[in-house]
Amino acid sequence: MATELEEKINSCLVDNRLPCRIAFDIAEELKVSRRQVGETVNSLKIKISDCQLGFFMKLKATHDDLVGKEVETRLADEIASSLVEGRLACPVAFKISGKFNVTPKEVGDAATMQGISVNNCQLGLFPHMNK
Repeated sequence: MATELEEKINSCLVDNRLPCRIAFDIAEELKVSRRQVGETVNSLKIKISDCQLGFFMKLKATHDDLVGKEVETRLADEIASSLVEGRLACPVAFKISGKFNVTPKEVGDAATMQGISVNNCQLGLFPHMNK
């Protein structure tokens, strides 16, 4: 029998995937951790789509949408000063987006343009990158 969390996830799928933003909303609505939502999604063999930082999107994968873009110096400096072992943690990227009043994707794009990897996905994706 499916749990309430599993039922909610399955009811929110878009093209058989769960958008990242919706995963966050589910966690808040059901008062569970984002990591628990991610673990349940993984156990159901469902893929997350539309990462709020811009990862695993067709345009992001080609980086064509970043051609000619410049990173604001203050944002670049904030990202650089927030790195741990050369990587930017997903929760930190969200804090930076709030501090600079930009979207999380803009922070993800800025990190990409600087050759910086993001780790510690709040949904627990890519555990090999969280070391």
